[in-house]
Amino acid sequence: MKFIDLTTGYKLTKERISIAVSTTVTLLLCAVGSVVVATSFNRHSDLEISERDMQASLLYEQANDALESSSAASVSESIEESVEASISEYIASQTNPMPAVSSRATQEDEDTDGTDEDDTDNDADGADTDDTDGTEDNTETTETAAATTTTSNEQEFYSTVYATQTVNLRTGPGLGYDIVRELAPGAAIDTVALTNDGWYRTFNGNYVLAELTTSTPPATTTTTTAAATTTTAATAAATTTTAAPATTTTTTAFTETPSGADTSGMTYIGSCTVTFYSPYHMGDGSYNVSTATGTTCCQGRTVAADWSILPAGTTIYVANDPLGGDGYYTVEDRGSAVIGNHIDIFADDISSLSTTTRDVYIVN
Repeated sequence: MKFIDLTTGYKLTKERISIAVSTTVTLLLCAVGSVVVATSFNRHSDLEISERDMQASLLYEQANDALESSSAASVSESIEESVEASISEYIASQTNPMPAVSSRATQEDEDTDGTDEDDTDNDADGADTDDTDGTEDNTETTETAAATTTTSNEQEFYSTVYATQTVNLRTGPGLGYDIVRELAPGAAIDTVALTNDGWYRTFNGNYVLAELTTSTPPATTTTTTAAATTTTAATAAATTTTAAPATTTTTTAFTETPSGADTSGMTYIGSCTVTFYSPYHMGDGSYNVSTATGTTCCQGRTVAADWSILPAGTTIYVANDPLGGDGYYTVEDRGSAVIGNHIDIFADDISSLSTTTRDVYIVN
């Protein structure tokens, strides 16, 4: 029995030792594993911290660069603004700014011989050198430079005046402004305002020198009328001979005597009914401003007519222009109601316009 007890005790002791060794090894392995994992985490954390430090440093440098650039730009901009302000003050102290030029006023109008007149005034002092006889317009050249540079105050002045000589229609109240075209002696001009320095503003926003106009209509002498009638009759006869098949129904209407303005060299059509039309409102809310010839309607230029009388592209002169312009228009459109001695003038706003009559000429 004692032997058995010793054997059993030995076995129990051996098992305890094995368990103890196994437990110790397991604990050691766990410890080693913990150390390895902790080391790995620490290394990963160190790498992330390092990367964040690098990114923070980079962002800091970029912020500093941006701040320095912004400061430099601000300083440069301040300097530029200061310089521009100084220049503007100097210019303002020397002369007042020119007024804006109307888009319609700057359109090029063709002369009766097809040449442009917008660039004819090329003198350095702004004097007029585009008179028909090549001489200087003495009246306009006597104006001082102040008439060119001073901002004019205007007061309403609705009237019709007439040119006493060849007059330049300008884009502003001064000799330094561009010439729109040249008005012949006796041409009627509808005015809407008078500046304090003696310039009339026309219905279309252009200007003429008041002292070169008169409120008295030019007298029409018997000799002039007879000559004009003879010229018209001869021209009408020539027209009938060359184009009789196309105009046999319309030539008899052109029998009235021409009026007022100097229209020598033009073919008198007669007294025509004048109506007005504006941009056509489309169903989608837009406006149609296209003409039958494919151009875009333009106030002061576009007119619709009977093409059997006035073919497309014909330049006409309307005496005493109802829009207050120079009276020169181009046939660019037509309409079913525009028949015979009838012209339909395009205008941006026709609310204040009504049907009238005017003498019409073909510009040869």
